[in-house]
Amino acid sequence: MDNQQKECPGLMLKWEDVWCCVQSKKKIKKRDVDAHANADGDFREKWQWVLRGVSGQAVMGSSLAILGPSGSGKTTLLGALGKKIQRSSSIWVSGKVDVPLGCSVAYVPQDAPFFSKLTVNETLEFVAKMEGFDCKSQSQSQTVVEAAIRRFGLDLCGDTLVGGETTTSLRGISGGERRRLAIACELIRSESNTQKGTKVLIADEPTTGLDAFQADKVVSHLLSIARDEEALVVMSIHQPRSAIFHRLDDIMLLGPGGRCCYLGPAKDATRHFKHIGYPCPEGHNPAEFLVDLVSIDTQSAQSESESWARVKHIRKEWLRVASPVDQRSASVEGNASADLSEEQPRTTGRKRKKVGLLTQLGLLLRRNFTQTVRERRVQITRALGTTVLAFAFGSCHFKLGFGQKSIRRRAAVMLQICINSSLMATIKTLNSFPREKTVVQHELSKKRMDGTAPYGVGPYFLSKILVEAPIDALFPMLFGAIVGPLSGLNRRNRLPFLSTLALQGISASSLGMSVGAFAPSTETALAVGPIAMVLSIMLGDSGGMFAEIPKVLQPVSRFSVIKWGFDGVLASEFSGLRFTCDLDDDTLDDDSAIAREVRRRMCIETGEDVLESMGLAPASITSAAVNQAKLILYNLGATYMFLRLGGSGSSVQPF
Repeated sequence: MDNQQKECPGLMLKWEDVWCCVQSKKKIKKRDVDAHANADGDFREKWQWVLRGVSGQAVMGSSLAILGPSGSGKTTLLGALGKKIQRSSSIWVSGKVDVPLGCSVAYVPQDAPFFSKLTVNETLEFVAKMEGFDCKSQSQSQTVVEAAIRRFGLDLCGDTLVGGETTTSLRGISGGERRRLAIACELIRSESNTQKGTKVLIADEPTTGLDAFQADKVVSHLLSIARDEEALVVMSIHQPRSAIFHRLDDIMLLGPGGRCCYLGPAKDATRHFKHIGYPCPEGHNPAEFLVDLVSIDTQSAQSESESWARVKHIRKEWLRVASPVDQRSASVEGNASADLSEEQPRTTGRKRKKVGLLTQLGLLLRRNFTQTVRERRVQITRALGTTVLAFAFGSCHFKLGFGQKSIRRRAAVMLQICINSSLMATIKTLNSFPREKTVVQHELSKKRMDGTAPYGVGPYFLSKILVEAPIDALFPMLFGAIVGPLSGLNRRNRLPFLSTLALQGISASSLGMSVGAFAPSTETALAVGPIAMVLSIMLGDSGGMFAEIPKVLQPVSRFSVIKWGFDGVLASEFSGLRFTCDLDDDTLDDDSAIAREVRRRMCIETGEDVLESMGLAPASITSAAVNQAKLILYNLGATYMFLRLGGSGSSVQPF
């Protein structure tokens, strides 16, 4: 294919008759949408049109900037060109996109997420190694990383933590550096797929949120990619300054509702609009002038009507002068045509040795370990908080003794320890895992040309469990190790007691992971997680020490993370204990022999009697541990399933 590309320097990216709409308030059958696909009505009551029959082309070795006001469909069109939009019950898309055979398409979203505790160098190194650049030579990935660092001017921030998604308190690198890092990662991924590297690079608003200098720097790097590598760079720019506009090769101007109002050389744009009666004022930024032309002024009914009339006139004039290929492009020889309304077939890219599962696991273990170690301030704070809370808790329940009143107090301490350990582990996971899930799903969406992801959900999930499970077990054990001596808990069964708490921490964390994997955001996870924990607490006292669970809910209580931990610590605490009969003399007024016998029979002498009254036994320690392990597996299985479903594909939401 390389020879064909050299002989055909005019290879193009073409898109034909791209339509897209999203479901509005009322539902409509898909066949009704198909019937009206070529109409120009708004269908505001049923569907909202985002793109309306957009066609065009862009030549390799050039840059194309998509301009337009907010809501004009810029992001949607880029998603369609990058094949990131999937047809569903709420999104309807049709049209064809022709990509030159053998060319990879790299897509950079508006705000690419990263692991916050990795440096820029480590982030690029992970991408390079996961793409197999170390399969032949151990130094190959380092060479690729160094080249990317130099190329995108990341030398000064190479050893700086990225910051961002997985840790909100860490500022990290600047916005411009993040955009350049995202582009560098995409180029490394694309280079691993084709013989000559990236051919099509799509960047969604790479300058948004940046100052003029940083925006110019990012655009300069994108233009150099198009110029130096004969690649095609397609980007959407919201408010480019005039210096950027004059350096672009081509522009596309989208109006409201995804109407194409211009597509052609940037240098000819002002001439075209002057010809149809809209001259650009001298000294005015051409980009701002063009966007203003197709924007709708809603301050009054009259201004809105005038704006729509202007847009319709511009659209009409463009359709009149546009060449047929701009209005409806035909497939070109040497291109792979893909119908957006159908599932996209995978093309074959460069033959490259893939990274094996063990290598994936090793790289992911290293990344998760690095991320965890660099959160040492959080871990130290958590350890200090656990220690202070444990001393306060032990002081409130200091030296419980072995009287009859201590039985109920010991059970209360066991329940409170389980609740405390579970809440701390669950809240920590609910706050962190949804953020990490966003980064992982972004990485899994980066499909290679053969349809495979950079790594599997399985290796990632296993690496996370291996790194974080010991930490989840450590803090409950620390809490129990401090409270035990202060409260005078059973010393002979201290190891089973701490082991049960360790499983309790892991079980609660696995519950947080399953909720976090299911929830679409951190806020939702933090809203749903406490509900699950309250239900677990309500169903945790299955022995009836403090409250009776209705029989109809007893089967559900088997899924409570509190129940099995509570059963386990009760069995470890009361096994082997003996209690004194210290009932007050005023329990019975009479001090006769009969009264003394009654008092003696009212006393509970052994811990086994306590366990028997709750339907437990010393062997319940093992049974509770087994059921805790089952609950951990259930939650981890649910988490894995949710991650698989969430990372199986990638999509770009319209707008």
